[in-house]
Amino acid sequence: MSRFFHFIGRVFDFLIKLTSRLLFLLLLVGVIFLVVSSPDPLQVPDDGLVVINPRGAIVEQSGLVAPGSLLMGATDVNSTSVRDIVEALQLAAADDRINGAILDLTEMGQASPAILEAIGAALDEFKATDKTLLAYSAYYSQPQYLLASYADTVYLHPMGQVLLPGYGGSQLFFADLLDRLGVNVHIFRVGTHKAAVEPFMLNGMSEESRSNNQQLADELWQHYLDQVALNRGLSESAVRSYAANYPAHLLAAGGNTAQVAVDHGLVDELVSQPRFQDQVRSVTGDAAVRTIEFQQYLALSRRPQLPAQNEIGVIVAQGTIDVGEQPRGMIGADSINQLIREARNNDRIKALVLRIDSPGGSALASELIREELMQLQAAGKPLVISMGGTAASGGYWIAATADEIWASPVTVTGSIGIFGVVPTFEDSLDELGVHTDGVSTTPMTRADVFSGLTEPMAAVFQASVEDGYQRFLSLVAEGRGLSVAEVDAIAQGQVWSGSQARDHGLVDNLGGLDGAIGAAARLAGLEDYQYRFIEKPLTPAEQFVQQLVQNMGMTPAMASLQTSLVGALGRQVPAGALGAWHDLLDDFVTLARFNDPLDLYTLCEFCAALR
Repeated sequence: MSRFFHFIGRVFDFLIKLTSRLLFLLLLVGVIFLVVSSPDPLQVPDDGLVVINPRGAIVEQSGLVAPGSLLMGATDVNSTSVRDIVEALQLAAADDRINGAILDLTEMGQASPAILEAIGAALDEFKATDKTLLAYSAYYSQPQYLLASYADTVYLHPMGQVLLPGYGGSQLFFADLLDRLGVNVHIFRVGTHKAAVEPFMLNGMSEESRSNNQQLADELWQHYLDQVALNRGLSESAVRSYAANYPAHLLAAGGNTAQVAVDHGLVDELVSQPRFQDQVRSVTGDAAVRTIEFQQYLALSRRPQLPAQNEIGVIVAQGTIDVGEQPRGMIGADSINQLIREARNNDRIKALVLRIDSPGGSALASELIREELMQLQAAGKPLVISMGGTAASGGYWIAATADEIWASPVTVTGSIGIFGVVPTFEDSLDELGVHTDGVSTTPMTRADVFSGLTEPMAAVFQASVEDGYQRFLSLVAEGRGLSVAEVDAIAQGQVWSGSQARDHGLVDNLGGLDGAIGAAARLAGLEDYQYRFIEKPLTPAEQFVQQLVQNMGMTPAMASLQTSLVGALGRQVPAGALGAWHDLLDDFVTLARFNDPLDLYTLCEFCAALR
């Protein structure tokens, strides 16, 4: 039997390699064809407009496409780097060939409040050059509309809508289900607000978690309302009323979703796509629509960056934290520590900025990263933390002892706490008529998921959790110049906005990545410098897969595989159901991927819901 599976594995390996080589050959032929057949090389148009058209989620660093996303039929598998959008706007602002920019947000997915703020700042700088900024979409989601509100003119399709549901989110709670299944979930935690374990022990939020999460959601929502009101020249109460009383406003407008947005000042004009093209022609002053997509513009306008004598290194730490090597989009202790060592050993790099966007993860991996950062500081190189959308739990652990911490006012941070979760299935097995027995040499030998958790083993877990929490408090106290008692009062798993974290002493300054880079230069005593991103390059195979997905969406092979999966189920599966299967697969993959050998985690579960 083992030989059979070994043979099957070799066959699959051969087929995968053969398919990859054939796809690479087809891509190469396609590139050659385009180069040979294209009559006019791409150029930046004179008096043209740059089209900012992000696809998928806007993230700090574009990661690899999850295979599960493709297999389960996801069509939105792209992501866009916030760095690319900001750089394109900065280059276009100083480019005499560019008359303005268009925000085409039709295919834009989710983005954290901090990322939206960073793009908003770049849009304000672009507008300061007196260049035109237009926004058009058939529909504006909440994050899409915040960016659109920066435009000089906001256009909407006559059948479109602007929907602002606010911040918050729902969680699933499994206590009753686990009880019915006979699954015993052993919870070990410290912190009254460490809500990541509540779904396994309750059927609803604890009052402590509800209160803390509500105040954070209210803080972020207030910031959103204030920014939209400022951008559109409206009162905060008018924007709040539009969101809170939308059903009544819609009824008053006879159900016309587009008109209600115009009536309340969120949209300037309702136009069809062809009519919007006429508006673009009026800006360029030509019958032709002279536009260029921002990614193409970047490819033509970027200049190679040569090494400088004085550099500020920037490393992006994005995703959940785990031990070992991890791909882009996740933080592996080994992966990121290799980049930190590169910064430490490079004499041209005088200081480091770590850009964090993480809800946490493995406590051990977080400590391994923090220790590597301290080695860099011991080498005399300043360390500045720049917090993105989220820097909570493990994300704050790795930041705690930096020389300076910068955050956006709408960063989600804090969540200083630690927990362990151990499910056991002895009762479930009993119901099925399956029993366990055996021998042992210590009280902990037979403490496993099938036999149950012995009291000695439970004591070990709880002691480890309490020790981990004390370590967390101590390193925060050391890094922030606070007493352990002061840290404990603002810890306990509580989450804070960047503004609140600054008031509590967890953050030094409010600002984006540029502010953090300037702070790093100041700490290093530099006036003449440049900054450089330090990142692990994608392998040729990874680049090929990314380009394939970005340019072609779901490949025929993936579509065929999806059809086969549907056929195996014996019926047609609606797109929504496939999305649910995709989400479920992602949940299982996330749970299975964590590999902390101590089973101790510091993770902010609510951070994801806020997005």
